[in-house]
Formats: sequence, C-alpha cells, structure tokens
Amino acid sequence: MSNNDPDSERLSFSQRWGYEKLPSPLKLEEISREARTRLWNNLYEAVEHSSTVSSYGYKHIDSSPWFNILRDLHVYFLNLGLDNFNDSHENFIKKYKNLIYKFEFNKVFDLLQYIMRHPECPSSFVNNVAETFKQCRLAYIVRKESLVTIFPAITKTEGETILGALKQLHENEFYGAETHLQNASDSINQGNHANSIRESIHAVESVARKLDPKASNSLDKALKALEDGNPIHPALKEALIKLYGYTSNEEGIRHSLIDESQANVGMDEAIFMLGACASFSSYLLRKYKA
Repeated sequence: MSNNDPDSERLSFSQRWGYEKLPSPLKLEEISREARTRLWNNLYEAVEHSSTVSSYGYKHIDSSPWFNILRDLHVYFLNLGLDNFNDSHENFIKKYKNLIYKFEFNKVFDLLQYIMRHPECPSSFVNNVAETFKQCRLAYIVRKESLVTIFPAITKTEGETILGALKQLHENEFYGAETHLQNASDSINQGNHANSIRESIHAVESVARKLDPKASNSLDKALKALEDGNPIHPALKEALIKLYGYTSNEEGIRHSLIDESQANVGMDEAIFMLGACASFSSYLLRKYKA
C-alpha cells in the first residue's frame, strides 16, 4: 500500500513495516468483531448524549432524538409492546449491545438502516457509521444522501459507480428508478436474490419510460423508441437486450413462482445485475435526457 493511499494512515507500525499482515477487505455477508465493536461504540456514544441521571441515581434516556428513536425501534423494529418500553440506560446497553454482537450480519444492517432512516436520526451518526464501514473494510457502503441505504460493494470502484448513478438519478428526479435500486440492495441484504434482480431491471424500465412516456414496457421496444435520431452502438444494444432477456428467461425472476427459491440465481448474479442496471440507468439518462 502506498503512502499516498489514505488507508495507509490507519496502518500500525507493525503493519507498515511488515511485522503483521495488512488488513484485507472482508467478503460479502461478513462482519468482523472489530466492525461490530466500532458500530456498537457509534451507537453508544450517540445515545449517551441523550442520557441523564435522576436524583435517585437512575440513568435514563430522556431527550430527543434518541428517546424517540429507541422507542420506535422497540415498537416497530423489534415488534414489542409499548407498555414494555424501558428508557433506562442499563436496559439500552443490555438490549442493543447484545443485538449488535449476536445478530446475523443482515439483521445488524437492518437495525442500523432502520436507525439511519429514522426522521430524527442525527447526520453525525450516519457519517460515523459510514466511516466505520470504510475503516473496517466491510464489503458494503452506506449511501448517506436521500433515503439512507446500505449497498453491497466489493470494491471501492464498484461502490462509487453505484453511488454515482444514484446521485444522478436523484438530482434529475428519476425517483422511481432510484427507489428500485434501493429495493434491490435491500433484497440482497435479505437474501432474496430473485427479487433483487427484478428490482434492478425495473429501475432500467423506469428510466426508459420516464424518458419517453410512450415507450413500451418491453425494454427492447423502449430502446427502439429512445433511439430515434440518436442510436445506441449495435454491439452495446445487443448486450443490453441479452441482459434483459436473461431476466425474462430465468424462471422465477420476471414471473412469480409459489416458491421463489426455484429461481436459479444467487448473490453473485444479484450483485452483478445491481451494478449493471445502475450503470445502464445512468447511461440512458446521460444519453437521452433533453
């Protein structure tokens, strides 16, 4: 790792001079003990500022935003009765420290994403979680703009491509396509790969239809309508149509099944389609937006 790389500043003496191995990126569906600890510290530090000690020595969370966030987590995320909500600081530690250390990786992300999407969540907490993902080399990236979403991104370049496409869609008010890509990411994190591919391709269809409201729901016909006077390179167009055709032919992706586990797709296909459709959506927007 070069000294010009920002990550080099985080290396220990032993790592820099070869006495210990350099930290390597984690794989998808992995979350290290270090990452869990740092994420817990992010949450603990944020909630600590909303805690006070009563005259009876009882430390509790009594001010916004964290009182409201934790109450909503209790009721809507954990699906527990409001009458059982306990605002004590000790209860907060017992409950959420255990969840962050014991939950499967996707449930940890569900918890964090629920908090970060809460209307009262401070931006500082979102920034700290995003930085923790980066520092701990998780194979995921936090999109901080618009609706906060945790996206799979094995490489930094892959993450930047997806975030760049989402930024472009949002700035040009292509909110339907933006939402489909966010849903595709959520489905990957939940292990629903067939649904993720459906959502990814819906994003492309949404862009095509918004660019030309008269365009057909079928992507190949929509592209023909868009191409009037500004054709797509034939080889690229053929590749795009074949990619779309794959989702139509693979059982369980484009057509509902009673048991969607029959769809012959996995995480690799879902992540590929997310990146491909994000790039495809961005390409269509750049080429055809008036």
